[in-house]
Amino acid sequence: MNVENLFASFKHALGGAYLGDRTIERTVGTIDPGKVYDLWITVERDSFHNAVAHLCTEYTPHLSVISGDDLGENVALNYHFTVGWGERYGEATFTIRTMLPKSDLSIPTITDLLAGAQTSEREKIEFYGIDVVGIPDSRNLFLPEGATIHPWRKDLEEETAKEVKRMVKWEGRNE
Repeated sequence: MNVENLFASFKHALGGAYLGDRTIERTVGTIDPGKVYDLWITVERDSFHNAVAHLCTEYTPHLSVISGDDLGENVALNYHFTVGWGERYGEATFTIRTMLPKSDLSIPTITDLLAGAQTSEREKIEFYGIDVVGIPDSRNLFLPEGATIHPWRKDLEEETAKEVKRMVKWEGRNE
């Protein structure tokens, strides 16, 4: 995996919408050690779909999961892919990150590029209140239909606490 070429192709394809990148390099293996990479790029929301389309055109990505971070005024969405699989030490994790302001929590679906994204996109609709524009099916998967809470939003913790009783095994139950 040539990391510099991968980043350069995205910089060229996205221009000023390419906001930055980060590389974590690890050595793996004991008999025949090699390097593997965790690669991150951050892109403007308006060019996010183009970034995923570029990834699909230039590489053969596998979407692992979409994660999110509530950062106060924004929600960061991290689309985690693997690329380069099938080649010894050629596989890399590749994350495309974009920020959504809480005043406009919308992003286009990528199900037109990767149909398997639907489950993870639906989860973000439920737990963050994201509007995934164009998703073929936006029904709840985890929360009851009609639920109005978004449990992963820090600014909505008070409303969420009224609806969800959090219990983790080691916390015990006070009721």
